[in-house]
Parts: sequence; C-alpha cells; structure tokens
Amino acid sequence: MQELIELVRLINATKLKSTGLWSIILEPGSKMEQLFEAIQQGQVSTDEEASALLYDGQKSGSKFINLKERLKDRLLSVIFLLDFQQTTQSDRQKAHFECNKKWATASILMTKNAKKNGIGQMEEMLQQSVHFEFTELTLNALSALRLHYGTIYGDTNRYNMYREMYRNYQQVLLMENEAEDAYTHLISHYVNSKSTKLEIAKEAERQFKQIKPYMDKCNSFRLHLCGRLIEVTIHSSRNDYASTAQVCEDAVAFFRSKDFESSLPLQAFYYQLIVCYIQLREFDKGRAIMEQYQSLFEEGSFNWFKLQELFFLLATYTKHYEEAWEVCERTLAKLKSSNLPPAIQEMWKIYEAYVYYLVLVGKIKHESAQAAAAKFRVGKFLNDTPTYSKDKRGMNIPILIIQILYSLLDRNYHQTIDRIDAIDKYVGRYLKQDDTFRSNCLIKLLMQIPAASFHREGVIRRSEKYIAQLNSKPVEVAYQSHEVEIIPYEDLWEMTIDSLQNQLHQLGKKGRNK
Repeated sequence: MQELIELVRLINATKLKSTGLWSIILEPGSKMEQLFEAIQQGQVSTDEEASALLYDGQKSGSKFINLKERLKDRLLSVIFLLDFQQTTQSDRQKAHFECNKKWATASILMTKNAKKNGIGQMEEMLQQSVHFEFTELTLNALSALRLHYGTIYGDTNRYNMYREMYRNYQQVLLMENEAEDAYTHLISHYVNSKSTKLEIAKEAERQFKQIKPYMDKCNSFRLHLCGRLIEVTIHSSRNDYASTAQVCEDAVAFFRSKDFESSLPLQAFYYQLIVCYIQLREFDKGRAIMEQYQSLFEEGSFNWFKLQELFFLLATYTKHYEEAWEVCERTLAKLKSSNLPPAIQEMWKIYEAYVYYLVLVGKIKHESAQAAAAKFRVGKFLNDTPTYSKDKRGMNIPILIIQILYSLLDRNYHQTIDRIDAIDKYVGRYLKQDDTFRSNCLIKLLMQIPAASFHREGVIRRSEKYIAQLNSKPVEVAYQSHEVEIIPYEDLWEMTIDSLQNQLHQLGKKGRNK
C-alpha cells in the first residue's frame, strides 16, 4: 500500500482531468478510480481499510490484491504525463527530468529505426546534460552518438569529437563513482544511530586523501558534493564544529559559483552549518541562515523535516520553548501525511515527548500544547520508538532520561527508583566513552535523587560534584552527536530540581512511603 500511496501523491488528477486524459487512464466510476480517490483524500492508508471501503466490509480475497496491482501498473504507465515543473524545483532538478525524458524517448525512437528523430533528441539532451553536469546521462548520449556517427552515418569529424568527449567523461565518472562509494560507506554508519563514531574520522581522513587529488583537477558537481561531504565527516565525527563550519562555508562558495542553481548541496551544507552554529552557541547566525534559505527546502521533503529538527533544537537551546512547540506542532501535522523512514518519525516522537515535558513543568503556556500534553502516554511513546530504543549509545539515552523525568513529575517514586536502577546498569554497560561524557554526568545527577530520598535541598547538595563535571565539558566541545542532547543538560537539570519538593520520600522494598 505504501508504494501505491507514494504514486498517488505524485499524480495531479485535476490537471489530467482538465486535459481530458483522466478518463483514458482510469475509467470513471471504476473501482480503480475509487481506490485512487480514497488514497488521495486520505480516507485509507492500509490494505485492510481500503478493502473494507471498496467491498463493504466483505472478504475481497484476491480481488483487492489484483485491483491494487492494476492501479499501480496504470499509474506507472503514465509517469511521463506527470507535471514535474513545480516552482519549488531548481533548474537543475527540472533539467534532470527533461534529460531522462529525452533519453528514454530517443532510445525508443532509435530501436524503432526513427534514427533522425532519435539522434536529434540525443544531441539536444547532450547540451543540457553537459551544462548541468549529469555525467552518466552525458556518457549515455555520447555512447549512442559515437556509435551512430562512427558505424552508421560515417561522419569522421563528429565521430572523433564524440569519441574524445566520451573518453574524458569516462574518467570523470570513475572519479565521481569512487567519491560516492567512499561517502556512502561512511554515512551508512549514521543512518539508524546517533552515537558518535570517532573511529569514522580516521577512515574519512584516509578516504579524503584519495579523493582530494581528483577534486583538484576536476570541478564535477557530483565529485565535489561527495568529496566535500567526506571532508565534513572528518570534522563533524570529531565534533570539531569550528572546522566543520569552515568546510561548509567553502563548499557553499564552490556550489554558488556554478552556472546553475545547486539546491541539493546548498541544502546539505547549510544544514551542517546550522548544526555548527547551534553547538557553537552562535544562535543569531543559525537563525539567519534558516530564515534566509528555508525556501531551498521543499515543504514535506526529507530535507525539510531535517531542517525542522534544527529549528526545534535552536529553539530549545535558546530557551524559546514556545517556538519549539510551534515547530513541533507544525511538523507533526505534516508528518501524518508523509511517507518517511522510521528514524525520522521516531525522532519527532522523542521531540514531542520533550515538548510535553516542557509544558508540564510550566515552560510552555500554549493552550493547544497543554491539551496535547494531557493526552501523552509514556508507554505508547516507548512503543513508537523501536529503532532508537536499540541505539544504546545514541538516541536511546534521551528516551531513558525522559521516562525518569515523567515518573518524577507524576510523583511515582517507586517507578522512578526502578528506572534509575535500570539506567545505573545501563551506564556501566554502554556509557563509558568520552562521546557520552555529558549524558553520563546527567544520569549520575539523576541517581542522586533517590539517594537523597527525593528531598530537593538534599539532591542539590549531593549533585555539586556532578554539576562541576558537566560544566567542565560544555556541549559545544563534547564528543557527542548533536541530536542526543535535546535540551541542554544544565537547563534540564534545573527543571528537574524545580519539580522536586523539600520533603523526604523513603521507600521500602514494596515502594510504600515510610
């Protein structure tokens, strides 16, 4: 069903209907059209819901499966009728679609022996692909043109020209592929884990030394995108934000010098630059970039959601908690209609839990936030974050912390003790490295709460040592992934202290107050 939902979202049915093509694609009133409209209007999102709607709750057997497959095939068959000229797309994105379209058209014409038309399409496509630096498409066109003028048309001059171009672009493609393979291998370690990979820095440094000579002699878009991202990885995996920021600024300057708009790399490097400014506490710079370049990110896209994460963190790091709620509310609403990887959805579940905590401790006064916080259930939250619950030295840390904070707010002291006992064992097993130092400090602070029998002043006295340790390594120099510390631990600890009372709560083995 998810594949079908993805296709339906691409189709502009209104435009196709206005051109008279819709009735050819889907028969009016047919079950295929009914299924399309149900998905488009958000009435169904699962096979069960769709089958119940279309077949009045009766068992559909293989009929629904066949219907779904026929609709999918029908939509795929009209892919070239789709409108990919949205204003949110850059010229390069539009050109990529046009080049692929011309390549497919030319290939079909050539196989049908309509060679004059096919070659004409190839040569038109070649001009675009060279200008926008689509190396693989350029090679496809050059291969066909070289073959045509060398073996069929017999034009020696054109043959030699395309042959020489082909050989040059072959070398470019080899360099691009090597850079892309190196970057993909590095980044694969980060997809479902937010723990810092200090060892990745050495590997990134080794890979960059091999790729840098290629970058010095070739200005290829894809080569420099992957090569500069590897260079970013060298410094970001060490949490060296000052060096990372410099690499990003150089990359932005490089891609801005191109003769076409380079929205993809600009998104990537501006994103990393904002991360640096958050960690370096240069909030004005971070906010300025987000406000100035948010238009680069298509609303609802993967990169748009990643940008909203930075908006959220910038707000929590600057104590603009009401703004954090607004970002969260807007993003969660958009998330419902998206088809994103589980890791993105789970990240926002974690942010949501922290926002509701801010509501409950009085940092956010917004009425809609208070209403939503009243419905929040920690148990459901844990079920909604299965991927990051396994990320033992990454995003599972804020998951464990927020559970303890909620049980403290609920005055459920027995549950708090159980959760702190569990996290004590967790520290010994998973949090021994420098990249989890600050998280380790906060967990040690939380452990002082039951040790002081939940007495506010007693906890403050016992926590001085660990507060000093936490302050000794500020977040901007700590070796940890920026996503892990959702609210700076110093601020989170103040809220925790404020939630305690000057009253002893000593618990017996069965959790009864003494």
